[in-house]
Amino acid sequence: MDEERLLDGLISGPDDAEYQLDLGGLDVPHATESVRQMLERNRFRAPRTILVTLGDPFPGGPQNLFQPIGRQLLEARRGGIVDAMKPITTDYGPGYWIRTVGKEDAEVDSAES
Repeated sequence: MDEERLLDGLISGPDDAEYQLDLGGLDVPHATESVRQMLERNRFRAPRTILVTLGDPFPGGPQNLFQPIGRQLLEARRGGIVDAMKPITTDYGPGYWIRTVGKEDAEVDSAES
């Protein structure tokens, strides 16, 4: 199998996310709280895909969020809140693509349609 193509599939950013949560510029406590709130809200909505972007990963930028947010999302996956997740790279820096479990029979919020 072509290793470059396989690696690209693991870390490239999917273009099909329905929503984006931008954590760029936040410190770890604020970023993890934002993710917690987003996950809690999405437990009661229809399943959806979300792009969680982390902002500038380079020295001089905010603290790297990749590991703490990754652990938080993995815990949510183990807890049955997140159905699928994968690390990605985007024009906004590193992040995660996730698909929430949600509630299949939930109505679409009219403010979101």
